[in-house]
Amino acid sequence: MVKIGDLKCAISTAFGIEWAARGAPEANSMNSLQLTHVTAGVCEALSACRAAAPMDYRSPAPCEAWENVTSTVHNWLYRTSTVRCGCGTWDNDPRTCFSRAFLPLLFASAGVTLLAAPKDFEDTGESSDDESEVDEEGDLLEPPKETPVRERLWHLDYARIICVACTVTEHSGGRHYSDRNLVWVQQWVLPYLYTISGTAFMLSRSGLCLYEFRLLLVFLAGTMANLVADIVSGRDWRNNVGNTVFQMAYILVLMVLSFLLAPLKKALQWRAEYPTAPATHHIRLLTALWAVLAAAPFVYFVGGWSLIDPYHVQGMLKNAKHSGLESIFYQAPLFFARSFGFIFLAWLAAFSGKTAWAGWILMVVSYAAHIFVPFSKGGHPLNLDLFVLGMLTYQWPVKFKTELAWLMRQYWPLIFGVLLILSTPEVTGRCDLHPLNTCWERFRFRAIEFVLISALITDALNTSDTFGLTRWLNVWALYAYCFHVAWARMLPLPYGAVVTYASIPFFYLLNRYANQT
Repeated sequence: MVKIGDLKCAISTAFGIEWAARGAPEANSMNSLQLTHVTAGVCEALSACRAAAPMDYRSPAPCEAWENVTSTVHNWLYRTSTVRCGCGTWDNDPRTCFSRAFLPLLFASAGVTLLAAPKDFEDTGESSDDESEVDEEGDLLEPPKETPVRERLWHLDYARIICVACTVTEHSGGRHYSDRNLVWVQQWVLPYLYTISGTAFMLSRSGLCLYEFRLLLVFLAGTMANLVADIVSGRDWRNNVGNTVFQMAYILVLMVLSFLLAPLKKALQWRAEYPTAPATHHIRLLTALWAVLAAAPFVYFVGGWSLIDPYHVQGMLKNAKHSGLESIFYQAPLFFARSFGFIFLAWLAAFSGKTAWAGWILMVVSYAAHIFVPFSKGGHPLNLDLFVLGMLTYQWPVKFKTELAWLMRQYWPLIFGVLLILSTPEVTGRCDLHPLNTCWERFRFRAIEFVLISALITDALNTSDTFGLTRWLNVWALYAYCFHVAWARMLPLPYGAVVTYASIPFFYLLNRYANQT
């Protein structure tokens, strides 16, 4: 038996049909439809739509049917054509000629803009004619400038703690919060985590090996906890290792990004000290290397070629379809063109000279690509662009940072109202993973994220911590991230989340005891 709402969702996905009579009375009166034959495309789309929805949404109760079958009238402001992200047809996709022309032009334009952008001078206020001297090997002869002391970024601690708390809810039975995008969680939880991780990487004074080793310890602790929970609960962990790793895959992503971007970290730090000095040979070489690495997937993408046939996949590739690896395998040319192209732009900025415009330029590139060239990201968005953005905007504060932070703090109620107008309350589903169907809808979704990320990187959200709460809440957040999935798998809903949250007082008492002794 297949529900009529599921059938319509499947047909919309398979054939790109928009149902004109979403609110037809006869649709509400039909409880189910017996199918004797369904095409392969409909079956596949039906499975995708149902798999993308939380369990409660797969068979809505009659009283909830109005949320799936609503008014027939669409307008550009209040009622979207997209009912659920992941169902329906995009107005553009990566295979079109527009996408294959737009994306390389976008990155090329960004590169030219970075080269032409006005460069920052030293803090002395002298003109760029007084450039630092370098020897024949491209090494500086003068001592580095002193790095100015910065204020404590308390808002990064608060954001990290709250993002982890939201992740605990998501993985412990509270998927409805993200499915309905309450308080725009899709537009700031994972984006903030990636941006803060990039900033934390820049803040770290540890060597790369020690930094990777610490991440490895965190990964092993969380993965072992998940493994124990799988054994206790009887889950088939041998045939589904990825589900055992689960949330700890994010730590693996951080390890890979840290390894790839460690040279960029040093280049950005060097350029911050010498804003207008000629680039060293090391920076020139790595900029050229990333230009080549970015050009290769761009050639594949522009040519319309794919590395795999999505209709004939088996084994690991088939299992990756709805995981965080989906974009890597199924959209490999696009994913690597965007990712490597973004890293190249950051290297180009380090090569050409420090400019406060670099952060804004990279943000425009990232969000323009999201809006105009949508693609499905599977089970997790690999936000390499935001990790790089967090690195760059910490080391090179963006233009008008102080002014924008002041404006946001003064007029945040008005900004909040604008974000409410931009919201799309009718839409359900993970729109950060499966983009909305029209360019205008995607613009509204990403505009909210753009504003929220801007508030983070300009320090408009910065506050204080008079009672020292972040000191021990940060430790709790690390514990919660590693162990919340294990508790959720061993205990019935919602007691896994209850146990994780109930541990907060313990960390407070532990911190108090440590301070006394």
